[in-house]
Amino acid sequence: MSTTSASVALAPSSFDTQSFSFSKPQEDQTFSILPIDVNPKLQKICGKTDYPIECLTSIIPFLDENVDMIPMSILKVEIDAIHNKTKEVLDKTYELSMNPPTSRLLPLCLKTCINNYNAILESKQRILDAISMGDANELSMELSHNMEHVFACEEEFKEAKIESPIAELNSLLVKIITNSLTIDVDMTNF
Repeated sequence: MSTTSASVALAPSSFDTQSFSFSKPQEDQTFSILPIDVNPKLQKICGKTDYPIECLTSIIPFLDENVDMIPMSILKVEIDAIHNKTKEVLDKTYELSMNPPTSRLLPLCLKTCINNYNAILESKQRILDAISMGDANELSMELSHNMEHVFACEEEFKEAKIESPIAELNSLLVKIITNSLTIDVDMTNF
């Protein structure tokens, strides 16, 4: 399967020319690997995101019968997915920091990541408040900052010339945040 590349460039900061690329599926990608009983409205919403499979797989575990299949409700569920995935990568980072370091720089990189993940966790209520108030600018800003926090973590490893032991989790976290931005910008009517 061929893929296109989505590149996310950061706003002016210490990463002025830094960008990270993640594989983006083709637009006609099907959901054939998912169970047959996925709600068609959810498929439609996730089908409009940059990473539809990750959208579905991150949202489905948090759905219950009370969730309306409208973009605003799905966005709130995706925010829960960001929060839980951040907790998961934070736990993994703590676990790695408890093991004897393979590099003297690894603990410093992990500490930076821990601080950035905590910042993401702290943003959840601000994001939910922005959704409730219909403040699209605040919502986009908070989600963008969260993406920058993940990039800052990965940048630490790159600068230290250490392979990131959490790159895969960070990549998934970026995809979930990117999908949240897409649902916010393209689908919700504040």
